[in-house]
Amino acid sequence: MAFEILDSRVGGAMGGSRSRSRVMDFFKNLPPMEQLRSEEMSMVQLIIPVESAYLTVTYLGELGLLQFKDLNADKSPFQRTYANQVKRCAEMTRKLRFFREQINKSGLCPTGSPREQATDFDELEVQFGEYEAELQEINENSEKLQRTYNELLEFKLVLQKK
Repeated sequence: MAFEILDSRVGGAMGGSRSRSRVMDFFKNLPPMEQLRSEEMSMVQLIIPVESAYLTVTYLGELGLLQFKDLNADKSPFQRTYANQVKRCAEMTRKLRFFREQINKSGLCPTGSPREQATDFDELEVQFGEYEAELQEINENSEKLQRTYNELLEFKLVLQKK
């Protein structure tokens, strides 16, 4: 797996020849990039084994020192290597929108700050699926209760008129 990385403070190509810890130490000691990124940039290429690509890119992304360039811009989303993961992310985004709609509909205000804990993507996907099923069941039960209440109220009004 190859990535082109733009960074103003990295000179030369970084590949498999350097040890991982040496490279990570180099990145850890760099000051954060400016928001406007007006700094001079240089392009380097990282060649990462597929087995460690996810963890490496996650770690580098958390550092906030790099800008990644898409080397597959000419491919459609469905031709890309990670098309299935993108679809899964889109589905999780849909579930999050559903949760937000339900929170707004109920009139609740989310309290507390978002947690910054590392959670596995698969665990999140399972958890979101469980929450979505639970919310859908709650909505169905709420609609049934509302219909039953309306029917009983109608019967009560009919009996009071007699």
